[in-house]
Amino acid sequence: MSEDYPVHMELQPHVHLIRGANRAKFPEANALLIDDEVLTLVDAGPSKSHIVKTLTDIGHSVKDLDRIVLTHFHIDHKGYAAELQEESGCEVLCHPLAERGVRTFEGMVQDYGIVGNSQYGDWISAITTWLPHVTSDYDVTGNFSDSKPIDCGETQLIPVHMPGHTPDHTCFGINDYETMLLVDIDLTRFGPWYGNVVSDIEQFESSIKKVMELSPRTCISSHLLNPVTEDVHGRLAEFLAAFERRDERILELVGSGLDSLQKLVSRPTIYPKFPHPIYYIFEEFMVQKHLDRLVKRGLITIDDNKIRLSR
Repeated sequence: MSEDYPVHMELQPHVHLIRGANRAKFPEANALLIDDEVLTLVDAGPSKSHIVKTLTDIGHSVKDLDRIVLTHFHIDHKGYAAELQEESGCEVLCHPLAERGVRTFEGMVQDYGIVGNSQYGDWISAITTWLPHVTSDYDVTGNFSDSKPIDCGETQLIPVHMPGHTPDHTCFGINDYETMLLVDIDLTRFGPWYGNVVSDIEQFESSIKKVMELSPRTCISSHLLNPVTEDVHGRLAEFLAAFERRDERILELVGSGLDSLQKLVSRPTIYPKFPHPIYYIFEEFMVQKHLDRLVKRGLITIDDNKIRLSR
């Protein structure tokens, strides 16, 4: 086995975590396999070999899949759904707001909002080289509804619409809300990611607060190898606080003389570093969203693309 950790683990009866390759870091992500009366895969972002191995180890093959449920339209979540559906004939469900971004590559690019960006050509080249499977069309056969359980047999998946990361972003309670798949409320050290034109900071904050009100005891992240079971409330509070920390960081940098979006992005301000130039696109979106809300709060002004502190 190429990874230094088990590809999958049983979380509770019928519920298996499929870990993404490269420690589930983007463009990999974890998935859940519900081995129940209706064999259900939640997200299809892990390496396909990890999905196949998990199915094989518990006595199944890809052809046995009955259903794929997609949490949102991102490439590291819809992943191999089209290929798996072609092999199995399974249904593919998503939130109604996910359809444009799931169904076609063009729709996904529209929701990313990157057409016309200076890095657009490099992004297209990277995607077609690294992840050619996500450029195909996906056949969405149905939608799920917020709070209406998806019946897998003894296991019920409860969709909880949690927008912000994307408008369609949906978490899932497993039978109840004590155990939740938080998807990209991912509790990573990086913090929240909202680097698309359709992402929204205020909605993201509200969604995290909603999770806190549900008081889960076990949180499954799409980008952490193990579920979070200790100090869940504290971890969520720390994740939530990242928005204000980033606001303060941007105010500090503007005060130090970084008086334009381009200067803030080139630093970079939110990413610790750019692993590839295409990440400039996402940094730009996130920094701009902070600038917009700092203007609304009366903390900065922007005239002729020059940012100035108001205080």
